[in-house]
Amino acid sequence: MPRNPLKPPPPPPGCLWIDDAADRIGVTRSTLYKWRQKGIGPRGFTVARRIAYRITVLDAHLAECESANEETEPNPESRPAEPRRIRTSLAA
Repeated sequence: MPRNPLKPPPPPPGCLWIDDAADRIGVTRSTLYKWRQKGIGPRGFTVARRIAYRITVLDAHLAECESANEETEPNPESRPAEPRRIRTSLAA
């Protein structure tokens, strides 16, 4: 008879486990692990060998990303990109 998987404990109040945190900010779990290794992205903490993220920290990270995108949007008065030239074959 197959063994029933153990249900993980609930995260601390106001927090999400890494899987739910990744879903909330729209990245994969492996991306969050890589960000933790590099010391970038939202700050998480460990609870009983599991990684948790505060919801307020995740929301602040999303707001920071949105404001960074607004600052780097192209200027509407800037010159458009040059059209690509089509190469013609010289083979005869």
